[in-house]
Amino acid sequence: MGILIGVFLAVIFMDWRFYRIPNVCTGAGILAGLIMTFVSESVAGVVMAVMSMVIIFLSFYPFYLLGGIGAGDIKLFMMTGCYIRGDALVHYLLVTMLAAAAASILKMLVYAESRERLLYLLRYMKKAVLTGVMDEYQIDRTRKKCVIRLSIPAFISLVLMCAGAYH
Repeated sequence: MGILIGVFLAVIFMDWRFYRIPNVCTGAGILAGLIMTFVSESVAGVVMAVMSMVIIFLSFYPFYLLGGIGAGDIKLFMMTGCYIRGDALVHYLLVTMLAAAAASILKMLVYAESRERLLYLLRYMKKAVLTGVMDEYQIDRTRKKCVIRLSIPAFISLVLMCAGAYH
């Protein structure tokens, strides 16, 4: 877990500073995770880790297509899947999303532009349901107060898991 935490710290810095998670960070974390898995569990462990990454990709890719999550966030979750698998991975992702939801609620309470964004989402969903038409979902990446950096809730979830707060 030390390598995973170290990579996470680099990812958080880059995400906070540049709103990007570099491929070199997630790539190095994935490579280290696969190597460590091979050494400790052999080929079967590596196959399970790769399967975890594929499931994570397939689960989150639709949200990426809709603009609800960044590609770096998906790669970060895929990297985590090299170290955590099975029920523990599901719990990790659930706690991460709950922490992100809490951060979103706090931002909506503090920032008017976050509340405006929520209203836009609700109007978009209403139109899609009533008309069956899904227009392009407009995303303004310059409005930083509306952005949730998932690396931070993901790291909080990892720390809670390591501390034994959940399994």
